[in-house]
Amino acid sequence: MVVSKANKSLLSSVFKSRIRNTGESSIASGITRDRDIAGTSQAVKELLRSNNPSSDLEDTSLQDRISNLLHVTTSEKSSSEKNTILKIPSFNNKIPYDISLRSKELSRERKEKRVYKKNGFSRRFAKIFRDSAQKLGTEAMFGVFDRVAKEMSVTEYNAMIGVYLEHAEKSKDLDYALEHIDKAFELLKSMRDRGFLIEERVYGPLLDYLIDMDMVEEFHSFKDVIREATPGSVERVGYYEMLLWIQLGDGEKIEELCGTIDGNDGESLSILQENYLLALCKKDQKDHLQTLLESVDITKVHLAVLLENIFEYLGRFSLDSVAMKLLWKLRDSDEGVKNVSDLISIYSTCSQNLTVEDSILKFNKMHEELNVMPSFTSYGQLIKYSCDSNEVVTALDVVDKMGEAGLTISADILHSLLHAIDEVLEFTLVRRIHSIMCTKSVKPNTENFRSITRLCTRIKYFEGAYNMLGNLKNFNLEPNSSMFNCILAGYFREKNVSSALNVVQQMKEAGVKPDSITFGYLISNCNREDDITKYYEEMKQAGVQATKRIYMSLIDAYAASGQFEKAKQVLVDPDVPARNQNELKSALISAFASHGKWADALSIYEEMKKAECLVEPKSIISLIEYSDSKGELNTLVQLADDLQDDNSWIDGFFRMILFAVRNRKSSNILDLLKGNKVRLSKKDIPVESHFDEVFWAIAETEPTKVKLGMDLLRFMKEELGFVPSRKILDFLLHACVNAKDMQNGLLVWKEYRSAALPCNVLSFLRMYQVLLAAGDSEGAKALVSKIPKDDKDVQHIIEESQIVYSQGPKKKTPKRK
Repeated sequence: MVVSKANKSLLSSVFKSRIRNTGESSIASGITRDRDIAGTSQAVKELLRSNNPSSDLEDTSLQDRISNLLHVTTSEKSSSEKNTILKIPSFNNKIPYDISLRSKELSRERKEKRVYKKNGFSRRFAKIFRDSAQKLGTEAMFGVFDRVAKEMSVTEYNAMIGVYLEHAEKSKDLDYALEHIDKAFELLKSMRDRGFLIEERVYGPLLDYLIDMDMVEEFHSFKDVIREATPGSVERVGYYEMLLWIQLGDGEKIEELCGTIDGNDGESLSILQENYLLALCKKDQKDHLQTLLESVDITKVHLAVLLENIFEYLGRFSLDSVAMKLLWKLRDSDEGVKNVSDLISIYSTCSQNLTVEDSILKFNKMHEELNVMPSFTSYGQLIKYSCDSNEVVTALDVVDKMGEAGLTISADILHSLLHAIDEVLEFTLVRRIHSIMCTKSVKPNTENFRSITRLCTRIKYFEGAYNMLGNLKNFNLEPNSSMFNCILAGYFREKNVSSALNVVQQMKEAGVKPDSITFGYLISNCNREDDITKYYEEMKQAGVQATKRIYMSLIDAYAASGQFEKAKQVLVDPDVPARNQNELKSALISAFASHGKWADALSIYEEMKKAECLVEPKSIISLIEYSDSKGELNTLVQLADDLQDDNSWIDGFFRMILFAVRNRKSSNILDLLKGNKVRLSKKDIPVESHFDEVFWAIAETEPTKVKLGMDLLRFMKEELGFVPSRKILDFLLHACVNAKDMQNGLLVWKEYRSAALPCNVLSFLRMYQVLLAAGDSEGAKALVSKIPKDDKDVQHIIEESQIVYSQGPKKKTPKRK
């Protein structure tokens, strides 16, 4: 839902009224009202004091800690009042988690800047505030922390502001969102009154929100408080002010601010002016930028981020002449020459119309024209760009060039390469990475070695994995348990138990102590109760603390060995923390479902659902995947509907569709797809790959359901606007072969051209088989004449197809007797 201008106006007017009517802030009054609760603030400090795993606080669930805090702060209230607070419905029940209040979705980049996700803030504070709001309601949470505001630190203020903004963004209720923005405003005023500085990572997201909502007067109210609290923020707030006028399309205001940017006198721009210019670059204000860049002296720009954004802007619009003119000015200056190579890499990788190869050609050409050498950071930018574009081979070629230039290949570059290989599943490149890491021109860290070791085991290159361990000493690094664990997991995947156990022995010889992950692998791969007990006792003797992973491994191992009752008993072990109960019950569901106890798994799930316990999405998906072939489709539909986030839902939904195809319950498939058309149409959800699996199942299931396949193809094209992939058409053509359906086979044949997919040899062979199977020998003869027969495998397939699908062999049956 997009908020209309009328609703924005309503939100704006209500908020203005609240600002005018707000006297002394609620937090300030809370301080006056509760000066005698200094002990409570101490409780907060104790609650959040350390991350020491041995601390008693860590042994208590988060919910228990919050309840203790509430008990302290409400000790003077009657029991009835306490009950009232604790019965406030949770945030999840109060409003749905969707983003419909804003005029447009915030970009992913902006979401990543949220204050409660920044490394500089205490994530524990943010988690406590968020969980408090979900369990008790935001009103109760605000009241509790309001009472301890006198002792609140900047970190606590920042975390609370972040949570309020998060709830406002996710709400579709205008009043509800307004309340939370109002509270964030009160917190900012309280910070100002107490003399705290307000940092951009706190106020930036708030101003972004107000800009998106076109709330001009509210923006200025926030801006005034921020400037009063932090006088040094004037320049950065100016950046947001320019963004506001751009969002509103107020050309007069934009011109007014641009009029202050004048570089004709040869003087440097002020930081405020540079921030105005930065905002123009961010929003691609081409008309204003074209004029300003002609007058501004690029060599006197103070902000490095402004230079980067200028060349990003130029790259997006492929303004080569302007870019080269500015680069030459920097090239001829004393200081600017240092940035030229880095700016070339930014410019060449920002064009929306260039392939990766073209971008690299532009990168090389511009360096040659300007007579500068590529820098370490420009090479790194090019490698990251190639990896992000899934062009890993190209990225490795750039690494080779980097090595030839005598530059050291850093751990960050290796991380980008290893991550890209893992993402695109091009494990054949592992040996090339292995070769790079064995040279002296790299500077890896232990995480690089762990990643390459794991990738070596993925391609069953265990010799290479061990070589990496031996190569550690060349870089003054020591092996750790995570590296050995990668090899251990690889052998267990291959069911090579003896080699896996040998890894544990090698760990001991190398002086590396097994950790909880090591014992987790050992336990989860046991299929006898004696072995489970043995490894669990060894773990305790080694002084390794039992973790959630260990308890999950025990559940899996007991279920695999048929000891289902003992798997249940893991949950009632007194050593199991209460905070892990839901996750362990979810693991129990998965274990039971995957080992033939589907009805019991469903019963556990229904009990958890009735008790309003959180069930892990993968456990619900396991129930769908391992469901009984005689089960009801409606049950799986409900399970899929219980999945909340889109990625989990799409996985569960299509597993349910596959179940229906394979178990002759396909009559309702099209209705289910049509009923979820809106959700299937969402961007950033890999729906097409899931359809590939469905068409594969249609091709392999007997009897073949060609009509269902054609209906799904029509739905994809007409309802979802998808272009079918080559895999889908290949599978559908294969289904026509099995069904001897020439009519639909010809329709599928036409779809290749409609999808702009040129028919290859395999497509011709499948269509040839369709014609043979349907008895159209003349058509088959005409088609086979167009198939290149240079390949012996192709000739063999043609001959075999004539034997299998031709009608002729039936006449020779008596002769075989």
